[in-house]
Amino acid sequence: MRLNQARVIVTGASSGIGRAIALEFAGRGALLALAARTQTALDELAGAIQTNGGRAVVIPTDVTQDGAVDQMAKETIRQLGGIDILVNNAGVGLHAPIGDASADDVERLFRLNVLAASAAIRAVIPTMRAQRAGMIINISSMAGRIVIPRIGYYSASKFALTAIGDALRMEEGPRGIRVMNVFPGTTRSAFGDNRLGIRGPAAHQRVPPVTAEKVARRVARAVERNQTSVYISFVPDRLALAANSVAGWAVRRVLAGWARSAQG
Repeated sequence: MRLNQARVIVTGASSGIGRAIALEFAGRGALLALAARTQTALDELAGAIQTNGGRAVVIPTDVTQDGAVDQMAKETIRQLGGIDILVNNAGVGLHAPIGDASADDVERLFRLNVLAASAAIRAVIPTMRAQRAGMIINISSMAGRIVIPRIGYYSASKFALTAIGDALRMEEGPRGIRVMNVFPGTTRSAFGDNRLGIRGPAAHQRVPPVTAEKVARRVARAVERNQTSVYISFVPDRLALAANSVAGWAVRRVLAGWARSAQG
């Protein structure tokens, strides 16, 4: 998959990882369809891309609304002529113990992180099948590989998105459609500020964050190398995953200690 002249939808493009991916992809020649709820932020981003010689169109979209992602896909085809890549980035966190989270917060979390992402996939798949080519990029999380206490519902939503991506890869691979799951660790962005549930830092935020720009660079390189699973850093991401595989009991003991300390 080449990014140069690729027609790319980025959901949640107004800030954080989504914004960084849009800028990185545009710098490599991609044509961007920028989707998020906040038009002013999208207009600013599109202006920055165009100032640097790129092309971007703004498609204000609340991906949780019925029919919104179908309209997003149609508008992308109308303005860019097709869809080569979908970056499923829109998402929200939830910091709360399993037994204490509000039902409304849990529903909002799964509606955005799982159901809306799935709807976006269904909206673009017919076009990619007709082209016999395309790529779905799901921005999951290290919490989608290792269960972390006090963000257990968030972990569950990212485990679900990862499973959807893995199944989709097997189903659509013969039609030329590739699927990439991306597993960022703690990232320096406004994501935590917008998180549902308890205010303040979560247990996993003891780990030093990486920048959204580093995530974007890794994703861009992975697209061109046709990778299926993308980790951002060896330490702590890959190291933590390896430790969880060979000594899960030790990792769980550390995480349980974090949970106890968070309870005071």
